[in-house]
Amino acid sequence: MKISPETWKKIDPLLTAALDMTGAERGAWLEGLRTSHPEEAPILARMLATHERAERDREMETVPQLAPLPAPSSAFAEGDRVGPFRLVRPIGRGGMGEVWLAEQADGRVTRQVALKLPSSLEANEIRAERFQRERDILAKLAHPNIARLYDAGVSESGQPYLAMEYVAGEALDKQVAALKLPIAARLALLRQVLSAVSHAHRHLVVHRDLKPANILIDASGQVKLLDFGIAKLVEDETVADTGARRDLTRLGGRVMTLRYAAPEQVAEGAVTTATDIYSLGVILHELVTGEAPYRALREGKPLTDVMLLQEEIAVASSLPLAMASALERGLASSRQLARAVAGDLDAIILKALRRDPAARYASVELFDEDIARHLDRRPVKARAGTWRYLAGRFAVRHRLPIAMAATVIVTMAVGLVMAEHERRVAVVEKARAERHFTSVRKLANAFIFDVNAEIENLPGSLKAREMLVKTSLDYLDALQAEAGNDPALMFELAAAYRKIGDVQGLPGGANTGDLSAAIGNFEKGRRLFVALDALRPDDINSVREHWNLSYNLAKAYFMKDDSRWEAEIASAVVLAERAAALPGATPGDRARSASTLSEQALLGKLLRGPSQEVEAVIRRSISILESLAREAPGDATVRDNLILTYERAGKVLSSSGRPAAAMEGVEYYRKVLVLIRGVMAANPNDRKMAETEQSYLTQLSVALSQSGQLLEADRTIAEAVDRGAELVARDPKNVAPAMGHLGALNTAALIAYRMGDHPRTVRFGREALAVAARIPEDTQKTRDWRGASAEAKALVGAALLGSAGRAAPDRGRQLAMLTEARSLLADAVAFVDQLRAEKLDSKFVKGADDEIRDALKHCDEALAKLARA
Repeated sequence: MKISPETWKKIDPLLTAALDMTGAERGAWLEGLRTSHPEEAPILARMLATHERAERDREMETVPQLAPLPAPSSAFAEGDRVGPFRLVRPIGRGGMGEVWLAEQADGRVTRQVALKLPSSLEANEIRAERFQRERDILAKLAHPNIARLYDAGVSESGQPYLAMEYVAGEALDKQVAALKLPIAARLALLRQVLSAVSHAHRHLVVHRDLKPANILIDASGQVKLLDFGIAKLVEDETVADTGARRDLTRLGGRVMTLRYAAPEQVAEGAVTTATDIYSLGVILHELVTGEAPYRALREGKPLTDVMLLQEEIAVASSLPLAMASALERGLASSRQLARAVAGDLDAIILKALRRDPAARYASVELFDEDIARHLDRRPVKARAGTWRYLAGRFAVRHRLPIAMAATVIVTMAVGLVMAEHERRVAVVEKARAERHFTSVRKLANAFIFDVNAEIENLPGSLKAREMLVKTSLDYLDALQAEAGNDPALMFELAAAYRKIGDVQGLPGGANTGDLSAAIGNFEKGRRLFVALDALRPDDINSVREHWNLSYNLAKAYFMKDDSRWEAEIASAVVLAERAAALPGATPGDRARSASTLSEQALLGKLLRGPSQEVEAVIRRSISILESLAREAPGDATVRDNLILTYERAGKVLSSSGRPAAAMEGVEYYRKVLVLIRGVMAANPNDRKMAETEQSYLTQLSVALSQSGQLLEADRTIAEAVDRGAELVARDPKNVAPAMGHLGALNTAALIAYRMGDHPRTVRFGREALAVAARIPEDTQKTRDWRGASAEAKALVGAALLGSAGRAAPDRGRQLAMLTEARSLLADAVAFVDQLRAEKLDSKFVKGADDEIRDALKHCDEALAKLARA
């Protein structure tokens, strides 16, 4: 049966309508068609009969078996040279050729590139011209969100190449799914894409193949737009249309991805910047809903040109959205997802997907402005006239049903009166629910930010703070599920995660010793802050809180021997510098920036040993902080950061091994104690400052001991030990004072050992081991606890060895003392060996290692001698 193109144009829409009907409906409809379409009805009847027979005989359930395609071959191999580049491995193949990961091997610069190698260019002038077109287009474009062109040329063998920026990242759709980003964060990424496309349009370039696979997200979260292989220069339209140009345009016009193509591409119409806007609209639809705008794709069927040209795009929020899509976007139900899309996003998507290019956004910039307005909760321009447009299109498609519906309107009047009554009741209930939402939110925030701060420094308040913050966090979690991506609520929730993490395991602060749980909550808060940063990058309060969390997380990682501490403390340095540079920054913000740099230097010193660079960083930080203290003498943040940095200077200089530096370290500790005691005089019940004073008394005694002032060190550490015992008794469930007391007891044992007082060394060391045994199990996994326990064992073991040598000739007593000494010293040596294997610094590895090993050797010799006696 031959059908002319003119006849097919008439039959095609009728056939599509018939296939959507049931058998009974189809028969009646076909009878009516014999009158309205006498020429087309017989042809249509034969086609439908053939279709029904194929369905009945199940002929449509199988397809012919095709021979497998031959495996693709390549003209290139790993290690080949193409121009100045060495091929590493293939990363892609397409109709124009291959893409390889390559290394620049000419000695000018060392970098990896994505090297495009077109195939058969000599035999195909059209492909050669398209390759040259891509090179010319990319040379025009310089934008942070567009993969850069590094080089282009022809190798000695005649092989053309394009050397592009190599982007190690994931496609847009895969990355947002893997990270389970909320809608606001997805829109922030799309705005980067819009910025890149806008740049291309300003240079008269239309991409023509925008899709998630051509949009990569690198490790830093930055968008990179790829593949301008079929891009079109708008100015080509004004150039004389040669035969070659027509061939190139025709070939390029069909190289597209149908799922993201605009109607004019399928119909081979004019390709303009509006073509890219349509593709971006499809991407936006999928990003926010998880569904394609086309019914065939949603039903798992292939999309055809005819479907794309004829289907009217439905309102996105009216689609049956999947529960999995809602959960992937951080929402509790598909209904919440539909509510998040309804309104602004519906209107923006529909405007971008208008069939008529002139009815879409006039530019990518206007598209981006509407998304920005939505994120800022301002009216979007796309909603103006949207419903008139939809109503008009609906009326055109449904003339007969609308005429019939008019007869029903009168009977609906009574129902509308009842509906109005129900609406007013619903309004009252909604207002009551909103008041409840606001009240719960205010109460939770009052507990977390106000009450918690008031009791934070009271002795024995740790358990109450833990219950208070956990309960408040439960409320905020529930509210967040209801409110969706509210930036203010995201901030409150992230800050709450940080505070509960502080209570569970803040290094150096009052905590319950559950460091693993603390890290888990810190990481939850960080994910929210990262998403919030994309929405409000210049909000100084958000950046400050993000810094606070990042700083605490870095120290928690460090205590857990987790290598991520280096990247996290570097992130904290960047956040502190950002806060100090934002409008509204205070001297306290600048103080945090200097102090964070000194903390980064100190942590590096603890792992890698002292260095002139570490000392220089800390001295520079002190200079900045002392200047800020003179500028703002009453600023508590400046004062607290100066205290911390003085303490870091004391720790670094007193352990440098240089006498002059050790004495300078002692003076920094004295400055710390003067500042702390000034604060304590004004706030006698401040538990935190009492703990801080005890810690610095311990550190001062260490510095005095290292500088040879043993008597003063002994008096100072005795005061620290007494203070530590008082603090533990006042707050026995708090890990911070327990760890401080453990450190003081070890220091007292060390000073007694250096003074030759072995009995006192054993007494302090045993007391230290008893305190260590009472500390929670999770804290016992940290480097700090393990090091303190090993130090106590080494000191007790060495003192027992010395005492055994001077004991009365009681063989049984000597054997018991030496046996215990050997066990303790062997444990200390095992800890030192573990540190060496991990390439970590320690006071054992730097100085005391030989002493411990010698003591263990002498202990073995004494035991052997005793066995022979």
